[in-house]
Amino acid sequence: MASTGNALRRAEALPAAYQPRLLSVPELYMLTLWLHRDTTAEVDAGHPAPSDLLVPLTPAPPGIAPNLPHRVSDLLPMLTLRISPGPLLGSPA
Repeated sequence: MASTGNALRRAEALPAAYQPRLLSVPELYMLTLWLHRDTTAEVDAGHPAPSDLLVPLTPAPPGIAPNLPHRVSDLLPMLTLRISPGPLLGSPA
């Protein structure tokens, strides 16, 4: 995916070292490059820390700038507001 490659190249230019990961937000049809500050962490474990960076890949949902790094602490609240809970089992649709 070209947008992943572009995001990785930009991440390499950042002054701090990060462990690159992909983070999917299926409810928003969104894929992000997750730049994890703990470079020694197990690749398949952990959660985004407030100081980690998320780089939404193109195409990003409306109102979210693609290809730009956002702190998790800034972007996560915006994503949470956009994800609405589904109907409860047994409730009318």
